[in-house]
Amino acid sequence: MVENKKKIKVRSSREGIHELEAFIEDICYEYNIINTYYSNIQLALNEAFVNARVHGNENDPDKKIDISFFSDQKGLHFLVKDEGDGFDFQNYVDKDISDLPEGDEQGERGILVIKMLVDELNFYDKGSTIELIFYISSINYSLTLERKKHLENYFKNVVLYKTS
Repeated sequence: MVENKKKIKVRSSREGIHELEAFIEDICYEYNIINTYYSNIQLALNEAFVNARVHGNENDPDKKIDISFFSDQKGLHFLVKDEGDGFDFQNYVDKDISDLPEGDEQGERGILVIKMLVDELNFYDKGSTIELIFYISSINYSLTLERKKHLENYFKNVVLYKTS
């Protein structure tokens, strides 16, 4: 796999999410991610953006959110960095979405939703930067099965053709 790096900086505003969505679309198109995995990436990054905008940058449109992407043998990595002071992310490490009582604040649910959608979640800079990792094997599994089926059909047809 060819390593790839991309980065955008968007305003900490509601409109900034459209830039993020275009960024994600370009990356997913490049990696041929068009199935449920695309939805996981989009929703997880949307949640990360909203958390950065609302909680990290406190809805200040003059602040920026940096979104970086790189790929390696492990998978697709997205880093979302706000200009806030961070938060106590240790409270979320062992929590599950079912641990929250009904009616809890959206901000608390956001990190837990992200945890459900990604293969790995890391926190840096006291929580002002989060890394969302999507493993390559998960992305390629359905494609591998599809290719296997095409190859089986191909060899089946080749064998049938030769014996006819």
